[in-house]
Amino acid sequence: MKVSFKFDKDVGFISDDGKYDVKIKNSIVGNDQYHSPTELLMLAMGACSSDDVLNILKKMRKDVKNYRCEVTAEKRDTDPKMLKFGEIHYIFDGDVDQDSVKKAINLSLEKYCSVSLTVKNAGIPVSYCYTINGKDYR
Repeated sequence: MKVSFKFDKDVGFISDDGKYDVKIKNSIVGNDQYHSPTELLMLAMGACSSDDVLNILKKMRKDVKNYRCEVTAEKRDTDPKMLKFGEIHYIFDGDVDQDSVKKAINLSLEKYCSVSLTVKNAGIPVSYCYTINGKDYR
């Protein structure tokens, strides 16, 4: 794997590795219209785990009609301003049950999702909650 980006005085950073442009906020430009590197890490963690979870549920023959993921985190106040914690909220609509969802999430976060495992190995706790057809589980 390899990615690359260049500095743009109006944007911050823009990927230039031949794929679709990713625009990244930096401290010099401070353009709040783009994600910060930490927000991209949060998106990567949610997307990595969501891919696992949805694939596992598909193999279990569960019918997910709609899906959404929200990742919440907080940064430390002191440098380096690493994350204090991360929480992934998985939101499902469809023919899925609590046991299957919990099993899929645990497999992802404990075995398959390289991004969340990297974050956890850095000493940052990663927790989760989920909602199935409007009912919240913690």
